[in-house]
Amino acid sequence: MDFSLKLKQNMKLILTQDMKLSMNVLEMSSTKLREFLEKEINKNPVLEIVYTPRSKFSDEETPSPLDFLSKEKSLFDFLEEQLAYLKLSKKFKEICHYIINNLDNRGYLTLSKNEIKKTFKLSTKELKEIFNVIYSLEPSGIGAENLKDCLKIQLTIKDKKDPLLFSLIDNYLEDLGNKNFKFIADNLHISIEKIKGYLTLLQTLDPIPARGYFVGNKTRYIVPDAKIEIVNKELKVTLNEEVFPKIKISSDASNKNNYQNALNLIKAIEKRYITLEKILNLLIIKQFEFFFFGKEHLKTLTLKDIATELNLHISTISRAIKEKFIDTPQGIIEIKSLFIASSESIVIKKLIEEFIHNENKYSPLSDEKISYLLKNKGFSLARRTVAKYRDELGILSTRERKIKI
Repeated sequence: MDFSLKLKQNMKLILTQDMKLSMNVLEMSSTKLREFLEKEINKNPVLEIVYTPRSKFSDEETPSPLDFLSKEKSLFDFLEEQLAYLKLSKKFKEICHYIINNLDNRGYLTLSKNEIKKTFKLSTKELKEIFNVIYSLEPSGIGAENLKDCLKIQLTIKDKKDPLLFSLIDNYLEDLGNKNFKFIADNLHISIEKIKGYLTLLQTLDPIPARGYFVGNKTRYIVPDAKIEIVNKELKVTLNEEVFPKIKISSDASNKNNYQNALNLIKAIEKRYITLEKILNLLIIKQFEFFFFGKEHLKTLTLKDIATELNLHISTISRAIKEKFIDTPQGIIEIKSLFIASSESIVIKKLIEEFIHNENKYSPLSDEKISYLLKNKGFSLARRTVAKYRDELGILSTRERKIKI
């Protein structure tokens, strides 16, 4: 028998209470931070808030609508609540949070699965497991990459995984919308009645899973965390001190526990301020042209790019920009809108919009024709990809755009 002693060394990151506090404060929107501080002041008698005088962010005489935020619960809050009840590893939970904070106003994924895989160094199996978690959340279809993906996710949840139906979705969805039943029947070698049955089933699904949920594009009053303005043809970042409340410790702080908790809170708020300032100062360099000329001039930029340059973890960048807005020469925008997986797609979408805007409304352009026009501009896109971009732009199909005489 071998009675040798085997030692196994495990390296674990132990999060202290002040580290957890710092991470939570970093992630909070300005409204949540105010609410959190009000609760902390009631719990800790040594804490005092020093209210900042009204600044250039708001008129001194008239209360600004920017002083108020909608209390409406967002889709992201709803999804995060569901994640909180699931037994997931810290790594998986972090990636799931990252994914749901990169959904658009329809509930679709704004970046590719491949990018997520590379960013977090995931295996194919791990990526699949993570998206199985995302797809299990309500509303069904959340996290889809496109309309076809969204429909197939919902069918899978309903246990309706029919290869023929999936083939119809992948290859003949537009034809189905145009009711070209005979064409589909001939190609799939099935009856028109069966196709109509499939259509009835698809009509029970929701192509926009985020419908009915607040996702950030609905009109609401917001408080910008910073202002970016053009000064002498240069960009200048000014943080809004009104949303970075100053905390002080009262002179009679005799309770050591209360004193330490107050000190940790002050440090967490200072770190939040410094981190956001660093990110914004780098963003005005990376997306310089956007602030002058608009969204068509956004460049490819990922969280990883910013994290690498600032020597911070991707999750830190993700937390720091979550639910935070900035006042810019292009209007008030979410910081996360400055992160673009592919700037080429912006150019292509702009061209598609221009082609359709200038088309003959009595004989509108088909997706095939748009694909040909894009090729002449140096972009080689299949008809299906054009249809996907058109759908993302909210533009109707050729048949639906046609003006009938």
